[in-house]
Amino acid sequence: MNTLPDFFDFLVMERNKIKSLPDGFEIHEGYFPERMEEIGRFRIRAWRNENGINPTFFSQEVWIDSLDKNAHHWIITKEKVIVAAARLSFHECLEEVPYADFLHDEHRPLFQKSPIASINRLVVDPAFRGRGFARILDNERINLAAKAGSKIMIAFPQLSRLVHLQKLGFNLISQLENIPEMPERPFFLMKLDL
Repeated sequence: MNTLPDFFDFLVMERNKIKSLPDGFEIHEGYFPERMEEIGRFRIRAWRNENGINPTFFSQEVWIDSLDKNAHHWIITKEKVIVAAARLSFHECLEEVPYADFLHDEHRPLFQKSPIASINRLVVDPAFRGRGFARILDNERINLAAKAGSKIMIAFPQLSRLVHLQKLGFNLISQLENIPEMPERPFFLMKLDL
């Protein structure tokens, strides 16, 4: 299950906010069932030409999974077009977390507090990178997880994100086996106590 009842009630109250960012960008936060296909298409489009990805996986049109339905989402738009997106999901146990099957046995005791907040599916359009959108989306997700009462956060970043997440207080736990979607890109496990 992706959300506990008390978290779900809290997040429903927090749904669908819009804030202005500099230069005409907007950040939208909440649940966007009407935009999930657009978000899924954006994930594919933004990653499709990157090095180290699985070209077969990224030849599909949409990247949506079962967690998207109940997760909390952020999108950054410019003139209503998505230029960045990210997701936060809550889990009662480690087995429900995306990529949990990549963890080693020694990692499991580190994530016993429930619920576990998981940051994932961060993607920024290559044409809009370098504007601090990843930092904004990370801060938004950490703040909401803490506000919702979660005590622990898990992240599975790529190499390029390690230093940034460490600056936000995440601890690097281990390098993991590379994921099938990105078989040539190093994959890591990080933890943040909230």
